[in-house]
Amino acid sequence: MNASRDSRTATLDHHLLPVEQGELPLTIARADGAGAAVVIMPSAFGIGSDLEAQMEELASDAGIVIAMDPFFRDDSGPAPYDDMARVMTRLQGLDPQRCSRDLRAAIDWVRGQQGGQPVVVLGVCFGGPYALLAAADGAVDGVVTWHGTRMEHHVERAAEMRCPMRLHFGSADPFVPAEAVETVRTAFAARRDVRIIVHEGATHGFSHRAAPRAYDAHAERAGMDSLRELFGVIRE
Repeated sequence: MNASRDSRTATLDHHLLPVEQGELPLTIARADGAGAAVVIMPSAFGIGSDLEAQMEELASDAGIVIAMDPFFRDDSGPAPYDDMARVMTRLQGLDPQRCSRDLRAAIDWVRGQQGGQPVVVLGVCFGGPYALLAAADGAVDGVVTWHGTRMEHHVERAAEMRCPMRLHFGSADPFVPAEAVETVRTAFAARRDVRIIVHEGATHGFSHRAAPRAYDAHAERAGMDSLRELFGVIRE
């Protein structure tokens, strides 16, 4: 199934990708970009209109931008930013291994669409660890994370994560304490191609434009710019 609509210079499409026990919904943004493909593991709030707007903006530089719905089997679609009970239910019911396989299916689909062009994975919030694991598996050519949670529990495979990475955190994030950030920083201390960026005063969810109590325009812009920067790094 495919549907589409135009938004300024970008086109936003939807596609259902066959995976285990269903069809994985993909939201796809295309424009005239020529950079690497971007695959997004969104936050537990899913693919809201604010993420769609970011995708459309990125499509002017990326070859293609897609986001997957990791909760489609039990609770598809976006959740309101103030519905934490729904978000916690989503996270508690998620099968992490199957979610990783869904992400890999999305990455493989994009490579097929783009003729094997490089792929950067963006992990938002709970998607951060999945981005790291995709790197450890050699599935992607670059990683960016925005306010990723529990990433400190996945750095034991840091030596296997051989692609460039840009990992963004907020200094006031109650879900990602300074000790967690320091664990991640230590794991990649010898890597010049991995940058840990901590945004002073930014809290959890700083990339969510539709969450005014969390949104930080400076941190969001830096996170968006990291993706564009990686397009050039990968091309070199």
